[in-house]
Amino acid sequence: MRVIIYYCSVLVFLFSQVSFAEQASSKEPVQRIIALAPHSVEILFSIGAGDRIIATTDYADYPQAALNIPRVGSHNGIQIERVVELKPDLIIVWESGNKLVDIQKLKSLGFNIFYTRPNKISHISDEIRRLGELTGLQQRARKIIDQLETKHHQIKNKYKSKSKVKTFYQLWHKPLTSVGPDSWVESLLNDCHAENIFHNASSSYPVVSIESVLVKNPQVIIIPHHSGDKEIVSETKTDIWQKWSEISAVKNDQIYVLNGDLLHRFTPRALDGLQKLCEDIDKAR
Repeated sequence: MRVIIYYCSVLVFLFSQVSFAEQASSKEPVQRIIALAPHSVEILFSIGAGDRIIATTDYADYPQAALNIPRVGSHNGIQIERVVELKPDLIIVWESGNKLVDIQKLKSLGFNIFYTRPNKISHISDEIRRLGELTGLQQRARKIIDQLETKHHQIKNKYKSKSKVKTFYQLWHKPLTSVGPDSWVESLLNDCHAENIFHNASSSYPVVSIESVLVKNPQVIIIPHHSGDKEIVSETKTDIWQKWSEISAVKNDQIYVLNGDLLHRFTPRALDGLQKLCEDIDKAR
């Protein structure tokens, strides 16, 4: 559960009220970066700035080289003293993944701060562009953005005219948690032209009951599974549905366990997760 909370701490607060005027600025390309979010580490590597990352947090595990970067904290908190010792040119903070008190402390110390806050795939392009500018790697960043936007456009076009599929996205099983309006995952479901059965929920990540899923009767059930869920096998997350054959997705064997590391991380690889998500939802049409 702790891993899910970290990967999807998007559950808590994806919409920051900090204006873009407060984003990082730099006259010279930054050389010493502390990236306090796994997705920011991955983006920096993709534009050729991975060797400039001097520290990061737990769960920054892609690409392989990221495992060699020193850690200065996790979702439990940041080692502020260590950050000060490292003297970074830039700190990337994740407002929904880092503690607010830590972010405020770093800001008060006068560090150059970049706020990461994506909640749809188009926002990934914005962050790649800004990080490309800050690192002086605009050309490489533009190439990555072009590839991302082309693939995203192709995926959306493939499914936009198809019939909608009633979909239940099981974010977690204990307690049973789904996705609601304005969530990252709902934006992915919309790209697949799927109907999120909890799109009218009162929160972006509602705790729901099995009975409510029964009533809404989804055609597909999607269950993300993370590489960090070592203590939980993917079958554990699907077992709860086996006795509910009256649900269309169960009756027709339309329950799919997908790679949560792709689906929940705000990087170009999210397009690989989106493509698989759409393909599995399409099987129920």
